[in-house]
Amino acid sequence: MKYKKTKAMIAAAAFAATAPMSVLATIDMDSVTALKYASEIKGTADADGMIEVTKNGNDINITGSADFSIAAGGSRYYRFDLTNATFEGTAALTQEESVIANGNDATTSNTGVAQNAYDQTNMAIFLVSADANTNDIDLSDNWLLTLAKLNLDPSATASIKYAMYADIANASAQTNALASKSADIASFVSGANYAGVVEAAAATATVASNFTQFNGGITATLDSLALLDVSDVVLTAAGGANATLTIAGATAAASDFITASQTITITGDVSVGVFTTNTNADCASGTAKACTAAADNGSCTIASTATAADQTVCVNLGAIAAGEALAKGDYTIGFSVDTGMDASIGSVSYDTTTVEIPYITTYSGYNQRIFIDNRGTTSAGYTSTFTTENGVTAAGGSAGTGTLAAGEMAVVKASDLVTFTGGTRGTATLEVEVQPAKLKVVTQIVDLGTGMTDTILLYPSTQQ
Repeated sequence: MKYKKTKAMIAAAAFAATAPMSVLATIDMDSVTALKYASEIKGTADADGMIEVTKNGNDINITGSADFSIAAGGSRYYRFDLTNATFEGTAALTQEESVIANGNDATTSNTGVAQNAYDQTNMAIFLVSADANTNDIDLSDNWLLTLAKLNLDPSATASIKYAMYADIANASAQTNALASKSADIASFVSGANYAGVVEAAAATATVASNFTQFNGGITATLDSLALLDVSDVVLTAAGGANATLTIAGATAAASDFITASQTITITGDVSVGVFTTNTNADCASGTAKACTAAADNGSCTIASTATAADQTVCVNLGAIAAGEALAKGDYTIGFSVDTGMDASIGSVSYDTTTVEIPYITTYSGYNQRIFIDNRGTTSAGYTSTFTTENGVTAAGGSAGTGTLAAGEMAVVKASDLVTFTGGTRGTATLEVEVQPAKLKVVTQIVDLGTGMTDTILLYPSTQQ
């Protein structure tokens, strides 16, 4: 029994002189290692609806075992048929041989002779001969088909069929094949995850600073709203390897999917603070790119030339003017070219002053009111949550959330604050976006039957 060399050995021996292995894309018909090209970067199809792959001198190699022996001095015809693909440019076939004298595989291979003009067609036939009296071709000896380029149908999987015939007549008619097999060789698949590029990062402005500084920010006056991690655009295969190729045969990278020069738009209230992108996550030590505000301050734009590189969306409050406060709200980011990366980014929220209301009731015999005094110089939003006894549920009413005008007191009826089901009482927690020293909250319950009034200062209170 003759020793069989590996396919890696024959590929290296046969083609070391023509191209380094690092640039060769090899498809093994016996293990079906088909090539995957990224559909997002396939370019424009030609007049036949095909995409040309593997350019700039790279080769596509298809290898397989002969699966039928050829005696010394004998010859056979190898036919290759493509489905959903055509040959482009030159093709070459080599066949490994076994040395009869010592039973070892030869270190060189014979070259097949093309029998037809295969360029721009889906069929190629080669005459393969074994050296007379010295070498034969065993069924386990490997052949190697080298293609300069391929034209692929971008909407279907391309496959190849190999068959060996005794003569040209049978090869032409595809009759009486001595050996044959088929395998998928290439297809276009999704290679990008645009939605994974933008990672939102929330920012919180503090009530203690009248919303001119951040709580837990990068610094007191500097924080981020999003990270653009461009490497996340590349889909990977199991095990972490990149899953797709460019049409030039190279492993697809982030820069292949993301256009470097495009306009980035940040939408949201940009009237206060300086919005930028920065090449570093600390928003300070890297290179900043200014975001130019629109006339209505509802958005800003960046003429980016480095969108394919990591960057951070930043907001700086260092130069905020007296009496101004960072706007609370949500922000989005949009891209003029790679719109698949459009996403919601961080929102600006305010930290709050917490007020506990230990007893709240909607009992028809009582009239409970909450007096909320905003003594600050800016309006303040508030939200409410509720806790109830077992079997009782609570739902926020029309006044469950709201905005308190600056320098004014609001009166909220308990029946507008909450609706109880299964009971009439519970507790409430108010979160108010105002400095603690600028807030006063009082609860008052009037017994409608007796007229008696119970008034309690909830905030500030020594009872809390």
